[in-house]
Amino acid sequence: MSAAPQKQARAGELRQLLQRAAHAYYVLDAPVMEDSVYDHLYKELLELEAGHPELITPDSPSQRVGGSPAEGFSSVEHRIGLLSLDNAFNPADLEAWYGRLLKVLDREPATPLEMVGELKIDGNSLALSYANGLLVQAATRGDGKQGEQITANVRTITSVPLRLQLENPPAWVEVRGEALIPDDTFSAINAERAARGETLFANPRNACAGTLRQLDPKVVAARRLDFFAYTLHLPQDTPQGPSSQWQSLQWLQAAGFKVNPNAELLPDLAAVQAFFSAWDTGRRSLPYATDGVVVKLNDLRLQADAGFTQKAPRWAIAMKYAAEEAPSKLLRLACQVGRTGAVTPVAEFEPVPLAGTSVSRATLHNAGRLAELDLHAGDTIVVRKAGEIIPEVVRVLRELRPPGAVRLELPLACPECGSQLVREAGEAATRCVNNSCPAILRGTLRHWVSKGAMDVDGLGSKLIEQLVDRGLVSSIADLYGLDAALLASLERMGSKSAENLAMALAASKKQPWHRQLYGLGIHHVGEVNAKALAKAFPSATYLATAAEDTPEMISAVYGIGSEIAQSLQQWFATPANQQLLEDLGRLGLSLTAGAEQAGAEPQSHLAGKTFVLTGTLPSLSRSAAEALIEAAGGKVSGSVSKKTSYVVAGAEAGSKLSKAESLGVAVLDEAGLQALLDPPSSKPGGVQTSNKIAEESNS
Repeated sequence: MSAAPQKQARAGELRQLLQRAAHAYYVLDAPVMEDSVYDHLYKELLELEAGHPELITPDSPSQRVGGSPAEGFSSVEHRIGLLSLDNAFNPADLEAWYGRLLKVLDREPATPLEMVGELKIDGNSLALSYANGLLVQAATRGDGKQGEQITANVRTITSVPLRLQLENPPAWVEVRGEALIPDDTFSAINAERAARGETLFANPRNACAGTLRQLDPKVVAARRLDFFAYTLHLPQDTPQGPSSQWQSLQWLQAAGFKVNPNAELLPDLAAVQAFFSAWDTGRRSLPYATDGVVVKLNDLRLQADAGFTQKAPRWAIAMKYAAEEAPSKLLRLACQVGRTGAVTPVAEFEPVPLAGTSVSRATLHNAGRLAELDLHAGDTIVVRKAGEIIPEVVRVLRELRPPGAVRLELPLACPECGSQLVREAGEAATRCVNNSCPAILRGTLRHWVSKGAMDVDGLGSKLIEQLVDRGLVSSIADLYGLDAALLASLERMGSKSAENLAMALAASKKQPWHRQLYGLGIHHVGEVNAKALAKAFPSATYLATAAEDTPEMISAVYGIGSEIAQSLQQWFATPANQQLLEDLGRLGLSLTAGAEQAGAEPQSHLAGKTFVLTGTLPSLSRSAAEALIEAAGGKVSGSVSKKTSYVVAGAEAGSKLSKAESLGVAVLDEAGLQALLDPPSSKPGGVQTSNKIAEESNS
């Protein structure tokens, strides 16, 4: 039974009153009603909605927190990409950026351009989507193209309007801004956690990031996040839309958003520098963290003219303040061996507080940086956090060096396996080149099971160390030979945990090709590059063939280039890696986009036949030929061996053709391949005809 008209009207009136009061309190910091009055009206609305659920609307104040905890966060694509900003660290950097901007806008040097200066809030970027005035989606920044959908959590932030305060909102609006935890709220949260005996958060930014990824919106609501809006995207045909960044900030305020009150309209570069300098000291009195200012070209038309680089807008720049520094005494020089064999020197020093965390270790990157710093045992060093995140050693206070201190250098032998370390000419990294080095193996395994790769839950660093130290695993493929009984014999592994890990390993075989490619840990092939390569080369075989025969096809892929092509060429040419791919295929990993992931031989007439493609076919692309072979049940390999059934050779065939002839492997041209692809039932003597063609082609 629907609610009476008077109850519908009262519910609408209550929503409007409560929304106006919340906006005045949380955004304008100018309360318009007593808390007791607000509570009374809110209770009345709850009672109305409880008796008549049809009165509940998405923008009701009662819907800021509700529903069960989420099981996880889905990935969503941003309507408009969230690019990062280029950084400036001093006046020279700022002037260089301004000069580039004038050049791209075809303006005379030193032409004044109106800018907007805004504080760079040290929080977490969010993308908010509104449809016809209602908040429909909130997402994290992610990689700039895709983020995690966290709408239920963002609805709990009281400074984020659930409905825009506009009479005629546009069909869609994209708002960008920064979620944050104010300093006093952060202190209160940590005090509560300390009272409960829980681990304290290191700093407000980390606390905010962790809060936004909570699965239970009620936990998010309890931590009282705040939000500043700073960027607006509207449909192009929006009537009376803003024509400048300054007007965009005013539009956001009118729509109900909280906009940082410290933004300024700046007439020229000198005013920008003055704004930056003033806030270097002024920021210390703010109730939230900021590590710089953001400068944006004010005119939106000129912004469009300036455009973007691959990574950042040309019309904006982040000016960063110098990182906080602290002195400490060097205790020792340690070395880490990564999965590529690179040996990284690490300075270990007496703990110092920096940017909200206690720091006691900092990477020194390589032997060159170690020599540049001229580190000696017992030195007093100056440490800071690069970008407020990564600890680094800035310099040595040589005047405090103890007498007779010994200069520190990288060891000559690998600290893990004792093999001689190598530094190739022209390379910064010093490497262990022993592929059997336990450190390289541990790093390789950690990378394979990581979130961005095969995402094997339950297989952490400690467990990997046990597997390697006990000789149970000597390659990635060995992971898939582990069963629950063996895993249960390891330290800190119960039978249930062992069963779950065994199931997680089995499930990882179904991960898509681009994750498998990234998991292989090929030098220079990160997550983004792996996706691009997997899309262009939909199988390991196709990619291996291109790496050997036509590396220019790889370097032609957008964002890849010759360096990655060369790295792939070297990786696929290594016999141990060829064996790894063969082992993984045998264990049920497809190494192919969209193919069946595991198990049984395909039931078709080419089952059990292995093909190798070389050269250019008259009408079939290599990927098309590979797809046809696999669809018929055959397997495509990247190398020729005695087990190869057929080599399909086109124009300008490479060394694979010569190897096939020396091994006596049957060679097909495209016509011979097409004949083989026809199933026997499609024409009399199909198989015999194919064999005869193969024999003639091989003569």
